[in-house]
Amino acid sequence: MKVKLYVCVFIGIGAVISRDVALAQSSIAPQVDPITSPVEYIARALQNHPSIRSAQMQVQSGKSEVQGARWQFWPTPSISAERVNTRDPAYAGGDDHAIIVRLQQPLWTGGRLAAGLARSEARALEAHADFKEVQQKLALQVIQAWSEAVVANEKLEAYEGSLSTHGRLLALVQRRVAEGVSSIADVDLAHSRRDGILAEAATVRSQLETALGKLNLLTFSTVSRERLAKTQDQVILVMNGVLDDLIQAARAESPQISKARAQIELAHAEVQIAKSALSPEVFVRAERQIGSYTNAGLPSQNRVFIGLTSSLGGGLSSLSGVQAADAHYKAAVDALQYQELAVEDQIQGDLTLVRNALQRQQSLQRAKKSAVEVSVSWERQFLAGRKQWQELMNVAREQLQAETQLIDAQGAIQLASLRLQVLTQGVESLLGATPIGTSPITLKKN
Repeated sequence: MKVKLYVCVFIGIGAVISRDVALAQSSIAPQVDPITSPVEYIARALQNHPSIRSAQMQVQSGKSEVQGARWQFWPTPSISAERVNTRDPAYAGGDDHAIIVRLQQPLWTGGRLAAGLARSEARALEAHADFKEVQQKLALQVIQAWSEAVVANEKLEAYEGSLSTHGRLLALVQRRVAEGVSSIADVDLAHSRRDGILAEAATVRSQLETALGKLNLLTFSTVSRERLAKTQDQVILVMNGVLDDLIQAARAESPQISKARAQIELAHAEVQIAKSALSPEVFVRAERQIGSYTNAGLPSQNRVFIGLTSSLGGGLSSLSGVQAADAHYKAAVDALQYQELAVEDQIQGDLTLVRNALQRQQSLQRAKKSAVEVSVSWERQFLAGRKQWQELMNVAREQLQAETQLIDAQGAIQLASLRLQVLTQGVESLLGATPIGTSPITLKKN
């Protein structure tokens, strides 16, 4: 029975510029960024980044190599033209030149040509998997940098709001000191708490600038803080599927696994090539000779040869080559198993992170709401003389902590969810993402 995994993609505030428009307008020169969605950042990076162009050239090279391997089954033409200038009596009765045109066709190579074609096809598959891997890694890097920037921006806004609150409380206690109802120690405490928040805000601002710098380098854009949207208004992916379904989908989509499989095919072809070196090759060759060093004036001669060649290499090097290729093949099989385990570990980790963060988010939302209500209540009680100044300072700090922890949880959900979508459905699923109101994406188990 097929198990369906429903993945709901929500894209929030603002209109999302279409992919085609973004690709048409983007260039290598940095651009002033008009977008708020990570989807468009990914599309821009996939178009502009040099690693993508390099991988594309490797794919084209692989296709050309396959075409070249197919041509090896065809006859091989060759021509030689020589002119002799000597007093050797052996050449006295012949022409001073000779031209030979040859056409040689392999009849049996011990599997060398077929293995050569298989090797080229495996290399082409490996190049394509490399291209998909570069796409995936670049998309994940953009998602990471974008998420870090969004989270840092929201935390910075929270610190700025807390600084405003602490500034208001500082002014309040200064008035009370002037009126003689509070001590100067309360003012010192307010200054101390405010300075601590300023220091933490500076750290968060540095994190924001670092994340924006990464995003600029990856997308060749000028990303501004104002263009970063709220995490809760952006792409939030909710996974309702079974872990096994996610793992199977990720394995089917993984370029690393595809690459490992191509390397197994490549290693198998290398084994066949090494074994073919132990066998002789049979060929037929047709020649036409114009001119003769031994008999002057002879008409052109046509010849057909059936031949056999063999080259075993020095000593037992051919046998050693077979053993080396076989060991390489076994290593490639083990590498595939390792990649499958790595994909499983990645999916388990991200899915666990999403589920735990969702649980934390609910608790932190209640904590934030409670901290705001307590702060308002305790400020009134402080003015009425029923609460201490330190208690009011503590609840202001707790309100900031609850808010920043909630932002971290929302950012973790966003980051891990986007990673899961890329890993289980591919980069194309994000580039084809649609606005709110569309039907959920359904992933069927193969």
